[in-house]
Amino acid sequence: MAPERIMFIRHAEKPTASEGIGIEADGKADDESLAVRGWQRAGALARFFCPIHETHSARLTPATVFAPGNGPASKSKRAMQTVAPLVALLQETSQVNYVTAHLKDDGQALMRDVLAQPGVVLIAWEHKVLPSLIGHVPGAPAVPATWPEDRFDMVWILDRVPGGWSFSQLPQLLLAGDIAGPIS
Repeated sequence: MAPERIMFIRHAEKPTASEGIGIEADGKADDESLAVRGWQRAGALARFFCPIHETHSARLTPATVFAPGNGPASKSKRAMQTVAPLVALLQETSQVNYVTAHLKDDGQALMRDVLAQPGVVLIAWEHKVLPSLIGHVPGAPAVPATWPEDRFDMVWILDRVPGGWSFSQLPQLLLAGDIAGPIS
C-alpha cells in the first residue's frame, strides 16, 4: 500500500505581536496554542479538505491525517489544533485515521508511516520541517527549500505518477490576506 496523494500544510497562525496571544479551544491563554486567526483558519480548513460538494472531495479529503504529538522538544499544540475541526468533521461522516504518534523532529519515521497509508494523506506540521519531510519520499520532486515564516495559506501536494511523484501548490484562499501566489 502507498498513498496516491500526500498533502502538506503548515499549522495555522500562532501567537505573535500582530496576531495576539495563543488560546486553547476553551479560551484559556496558552503560548503553545493557536492565535484567534489560527482557530479561524482551522475551522475553514475543515470544509476546504471535506467540501460539501462531493465532486471536489475525492482528491482533497484525507483518509489519514498526521500531526506531531507533544514531547520534550516541542510542547506546541498548534498542528493538532489546526486539524482538530477537520478530524471531528471526518469522524462524523467517515472513517479517518488520525495519527499523533510522531514528534516534530521524527521526520524519517513519520514519512515511513505516511508511505504505508492508502489513499489521500494530510500532514500538518511545523513549517521549518516541512521541506525536509519531502526529502524522505523516494522519487520526490524538488520543492522550495524553505516554507516562509509568514505563509499559513498554502497546501503542498505530492501526487503519485509513474516513476515517482509530481509537486504542485494549492492556495487555500480561506481568510482575508491569503495569497494566491505559490511559495518559491
